[in-house]
Amino acid sequence: MSSPQSHLKPEHEIKLSDAASLVQPPGSESKHATPMTAEMRKTGVDVVGTMPWGTHFCLFYETLTDLLEPLVSYCKAGLESQEFCMWAVAAPLTWEDVTHALKRAVPDFDRYLNDQSIEIVLANDWFLQNGRFDLKKVTDGWNEKLARASARGYAGLRVTGVSGDSVWLEKQDWKNFCGYEDSINQSIVNQRLIVLCTYPLAAFGAEDILDVVRTHQFAVTNRRGTWDVLETAGHKQAKAEIKRLNEELEQRVVDRTSQLTAVNKELTKEVLERQRAEDELAKAFEEIKRLKDRLHDENVVLREQIDQVFMFEEMVGSSPALKTVLSSVVRVAPTDSTVLITGETGTGKELIARAIHKGSQRAGQAFVTVNCASIPSSLIASELFGHEKGAFTGALQRRQGRFELAHSGTIFLDEIGELPAETQIALLRVLQERQFERVGGSRVISTDVRIIAATNRDLGAAIASGTFRPDLFYRLNVFPIQVPALRDRVEDIPLLVEYLVDRYAKEAGKRIRSVSKNTLDLFQGYLWPGNIRELQNVVERAVVLCDGETFCVDPSWLMPASSSPMPSKPTTQTIPLVAGLAERERALIENALDEAEGLVSGPTGAAAKLGIPRQTLESKIRKLGINRHRFRTS
Repeated sequence: MSSPQSHLKPEHEIKLSDAASLVQPPGSESKHATPMTAEMRKTGVDVVGTMPWGTHFCLFYETLTDLLEPLVSYCKAGLESQEFCMWAVAAPLTWEDVTHALKRAVPDFDRYLNDQSIEIVLANDWFLQNGRFDLKKVTDGWNEKLARASARGYAGLRVTGVSGDSVWLEKQDWKNFCGYEDSINQSIVNQRLIVLCTYPLAAFGAEDILDVVRTHQFAVTNRRGTWDVLETAGHKQAKAEIKRLNEELEQRVVDRTSQLTAVNKELTKEVLERQRAEDELAKAFEEIKRLKDRLHDENVVLREQIDQVFMFEEMVGSSPALKTVLSSVVRVAPTDSTVLITGETGTGKELIARAIHKGSQRAGQAFVTVNCASIPSSLIASELFGHEKGAFTGALQRRQGRFELAHSGTIFLDEIGELPAETQIALLRVLQERQFERVGGSRVISTDVRIIAATNRDLGAAIASGTFRPDLFYRLNVFPIQVPALRDRVEDIPLLVEYLVDRYAKEAGKRIRSVSKNTLDLFQGYLWPGNIRELQNVVERAVVLCDGETFCVDPSWLMPASSSPMPSKPTTQTIPLVAGLAERERALIENALDEAEGLVSGPTGAAAKLGIPRQTLESKIRKLGINRHRFRTS
């Protein structure tokens, strides 16, 4: 056999695609067969595709480009597959050629090089020992590299070895070298190792090429970009075996799938009834959720509508008294402090409470109002704190109280001065400990709620008379706000009248362009005992009766405080101005009761004549000690 270096150019052309017919027949090279593993690896070489661990193949090339491009792709695929890569460099390549090519092809090549994921060595240093080829040194070196790669967590070892163009082959017997290649097949059996050897076509004859092919599982050629694949019989056998095993596995999968399908059908039959029941239940839950969401959405819309209609409608004006109140609202709203709002009836205390809630961090939560004067004393505790089923006659089911409904939000306790003594104690506990118990229950319920209270009573006098607890007053009076009466902000009346006329005119479908000056003078001279609520009622009545584009009021409806002396039997509107507010209130109420013949409620009652709620009038009657029965006729 001639030395490979003697064939610098082939003496004759050899068609490499026909060389497979010259390799050993099947069975004659079984000692070289490498067991295949099911784990396939990308080679980076399109003509090869993927291959299993334990593969030993070679590349015949014609030009430097034919050599370098597939080797770079092969090495790049190994790095991307978390494999440790080793490249033994020899002529015609240099270490610089390899490094430069890898840097261009692999974006993170420097990182791979720094963390020692790739090692580039010179072939002479790797293959030679004292100037001669040392098979044991090479195979031991590969085993050592593989062990280190496995210890560091790499998937395996990928080797690029330049074999057939090294000068040391000139001193090496060709037969021994072929034995070296053959021994590689034995050493990488069942190893996580892939080896690629390279040979220049210009340096080999046909016999040498066939020798090389026989010592590898398969070979590929690259001749100026034209590829061809040469497979040995052993490699073909292995591929056929893999195909057979795959077909067998696929058939087993099909059989097992059929079995599982049959079992699944049986299970499906058993589950159908349960599924139907679950579907019906799910539909019921969906309907409940839909209705609940619809109710929630309607509540949100209603709340927004209420806010749009009523929020700030009476907070119209620019008087210093109103500005003082609004400044207090802006300061206290962002806090969680308890607020006590005081002022006469009809001044807009609930409006102030809503403004505080809207400006707080609880604005997105519920705002729950409770009029303490409108609820019978026997039911006020149940209304505030809820009750358990059977707690009292008529308690047919458990009911949540207003404090539970207002959790995380704000509760507004209007007419707080009307609370019974026993309920005052329970409210004091809520203020102190943020806890309460339902009526008839023993479970302690914690609550996170901001409390805003309001009253038109003199709580100081109530404390002195023993009807209101002083400790509850101190707990409520953390941040007091006094809402001024309309007579104390007379300069706001023109703005209020303009706003109310416009609002009620739109509701009535009328066009009112101006307000009579005499009407404004009349309004500004009137005391407005019912405050803004009374002003609203008067304006609405006048808009309904107005036939033109100028708003005006019948002077007989109102008489200013400076009118002529009081007649022998003055009407509700002609009470003279007396020294104190309490005396004016008493006179107004007594005259209203006299006109209504002692009747408080109803369309002809004293409350309607005064333009205030029945509960407020009854509270004032008790406060002033008026005996309404003396006004009844026999």
